[in-house]
Amino acid sequence: KTRQLVESAMLAAVTGLAYTVGNLLKLESYLAYILPLPVVLSALRSGPVPAVKTLTVTCLLLLILMGPVRATTYLLVYGVLSLSLAVCWALRLPWVVSIPLGALARIGGYLAYIALSSWVTNENLLMLMLNNVYALLDQLSALLGTTGSPPLLAVAIVLCSLLFVNSIMYVALSHVLYAIMLRGMGLELHGAPKSLERFIAGLPTT
Repeated sequence: KTRQLVESAMLAAVTGLAYTVGNLLKLESYLAYILPLPVVLSALRSGPVPAVKTLTVTCLLLLILMGPVRATTYLLVYGVLSLSLAVCWALRLPWVVSIPLGALARIGGYLAYIALSSWVTNENLLMLMLNNVYALLDQLSALLGTTGSPPLLAVAIVLCSLLFVNSIMYVALSHVLYAIMLRGMGLELHGAPKSLERFIAGLPTT
């Protein structure tokens, strides 16, 4: 238990430092694939419970360093996703299950983040996104020579589809990158397709 506590504290400190530096230097987009890694490492080494502790300590650390808004932003944008991936990989679920679950967790976190941002800025950001997609579909209709405006339901479906496709691609790429990185650390990510496992096994470890 002492080792788990020390590891959780160290991984939380690394995550908090990376997120803080990324925000200050505007490098958060470049660290998007790295920030969930410490929680994942904690789960693969010690199980889901230490992963929850790592995420909790990270949020508390960010609450002290950057305030409640930034800490909540990390939790919604990266924390929910990292915890879902950590649990899936600790349970050795196949990728056909963990990728959709991770994508849904990412979408849920982002929608909650949009709601939080709307409350902070006192502006309906979700409606702004819907209006942008509506304008895009309206321009597409004009190019195709069709008349009439797309219904709001169609706009919402297109927006949700775009979010889901983006999240699937992000989480799938995260699976591949983490499988390669964790192999270099002496850990194994189970559940990958056999062809991908053979490809990763053939990569050099140095």
